[in-house]
Amino acid sequence: MTVSVLRDWRIEPYDLAFVSPWRSARGQTDRRRGYLLLIEDEDGGTGIGECAPLPMAGTEDADAALAWLRAVARSFEGRGAEACLASFEPDAARPAASCAVECALLDLVSTRAGCSLREWLVEDAGDACHVNASLGPLDDGTAGRAEQAVESGFEVLKIKLATASPAAERSALAALAAALPVGVALRLDANGAWEQDEALVWLRALEGLPIESLEEPLRVPSNAGLRALQARCDFPLALDESLPELLRSGLPPTLPVARMVLKPMVLGGARRALALARALEERGGECVVTTTLEAAPGRWLVAHCAAAVGNALAHGLDTGGWLANDLGSGPPLADGRCRLPSRPGLGFRCT
Repeated sequence: MTVSVLRDWRIEPYDLAFVSPWRSARGQTDRRRGYLLLIEDEDGGTGIGECAPLPMAGTEDADAALAWLRAVARSFEGRGAEACLASFEPDAARPAASCAVECALLDLVSTRAGCSLREWLVEDAGDACHVNASLGPLDDGTAGRAEQAVESGFEVLKIKLATASPAAERSALAALAAALPVGVALRLDANGAWEQDEALVWLRALEGLPIESLEEPLRVPSNAGLRALQARCDFPLALDESLPELLRSGLPPTLPVARMVLKPMVLGGARRALALARALEERGGECVVTTTLEAAPGRWLVAHCAAAVGNALAHGLDTGGWLANDLGSGPPLADGRCRLPSRPGLGFRCT
């Protein structure tokens, strides 16, 4: 096969406003800033990747990401995309930039191969996955957002905790749960807000409610503390922001919680996310794949990863509605599912 050398490498900044501030126990932001990486080879083949740094989620900052993207561009000069992808290793200190580079190369290479990005990653990958609704924090509008999500076909509703007083949140959560139809469950995310004793109080308060899972219950997570909490509840606890720290010493043979949340933008790309999904499955764990509030290109990548993982859990793709405007159309969501087209590559088209 003739090698087509990369000839163009462009980095374009973007700045998108949220419809309303995005709040969690880890902070608040009202804008999503990042970079688009666009590559082209000598034959006119193109690839696109999104670099969406978000330090509160565990990535590098924007300046570090941009500097690294520029350095990698110089190292790829005069080489073919396939060779670049084969030799590319994500930088653990710059996962968002790594994710963008890998995605752009995967987009170009899979398009040249005539298959979708997910099929390039996993030959028998499906074309659909379940999706959770992203309702944001508990506030006066949560009940209305939940009703709309249920009417739209979502069966798992994700809610951020620890942005108001515990008593007010527990009361609001109980009222919300009582209004849900049978078969609809709540996915909760404390974003590392609680000490061990506070988490135990919350677990008691959640007894009898339709809870699908609870993410990041502990401010300072330890394997022993997490195992103790997981033993106290009949739904999965999940690690998200604290997952990279767990991975620094290697994934333990016995997992401290039942579930892990995999974010390609935080892990350094799709291939590392899928390798981790396989390792979790071998240890009896499960995973969901989710965004870090990316623009449309990043959500397309997450959708391909979720389809490639291929489990029946609801994945975190429903975040595009929080953006007041976007860079193009995101992956299609309907009836609580994402159904991906069969066209080659990433599937994203700029507007």
